[in-house]
Amino acid sequence: TEPDAIAETIRPYWDAGFDVRIHSNGDEAQDATLNALASLRESGADQRFIIEHGGLFSPDEVRRAGELGAAVSAASHYVFYLGEAYQAALGPERGAWITPLASLSAAGVPVALHSDAPLAPPLPLRAASVHLTRATREGGLLTPSERLAPIEALEAITIDAAYALGLEDEIGSIAPGKRADFTILDANPLATAGEDWGDIPVWGVMLGGEKRPLSK
Repeated sequence: TEPDAIAETIRPYWDAGFDVRIHSNGDEAQDATLNALASLRESGADQRFIIEHGGLFSPDEVRRAGELGAAVSAASHYVFYLGEAYQAALGPERGAWITPLASLSAAGVPVALHSDAPLAPPLPLRAASVHLTRATREGGLLTPSERLAPIEALEAITIDAAYALGLEDEIGSIAPGKRADFTILDANPLATAGEDWGDIPVWGVMLGGEKRPLSK
């Protein structure tokens, strides 16, 4: 979609009350996407607007995303698998803008993580671990200031992920009236070092209120 056509392409769905999920990756793309959202918000409608992947965000785009009420469902693999590989192409300034989830969260933007499998394994705890540590596969750290706090990382794969899907009233947290479907872990992530989240065993699941251990 051409940048100047994004808002008008979305507008019929927006005016009909639909939420929007838009694939927008580079910083130039974020500018165009946020400009479109600003235009759509002029109608006064408050539907959710989810930016998918969201690979690069400049500090100004982070601020605008918060002011405009956007949310981000981030591709989990950019930091670990590609964070160092992209540096030569992006340069030092833009190379630090890869998936800045801590800044987005501080700006009031709900942030979720998705695997984009098969580009990354569909393992939510491993994805959260990367954004707790900002570790790269080469053994370095990418913009450590963008590390999520443990509770933020947990929310990114639970309640904020449910929000990104429009299902937060059904799943994503344990509360009266929600579906009793969730994963049961063998250790508390909030009492586990961030680099070890990917190794936390899954005991089993609760499905329809019934415990189902993996060992059976």
